[in-house]
Amino acid sequence: MPLACILVHCKPGKDPYALEKIKEMKDVKRAFETLGAFDIVAEFEFKNLEKLGVAVYEIAKIDGVISTETLIETLL
Repeated sequence: MPLACILVHCKPGKDPYALEKIKEMKDVKRAFETLGAFDIVAEFEFKNLEKLGVAVYEIAKIDGVISTETLIETLL
């Protein structure tokens, strides 16, 4: 199963709300707030990459989310 981290940048003060919404998502393994360029890191495990695309879209729709960046695990 593909593993991915989705990094989330939020409007000031909106990260607690966004974090709670992300934690409610089906395939999330864990999510937490961070300091730095991104406010939230969310780790997901998906059955396929199509589900990853859906998750990124759903996160982008959360009130207060400015942008996301996705890191996908590779096996070399």
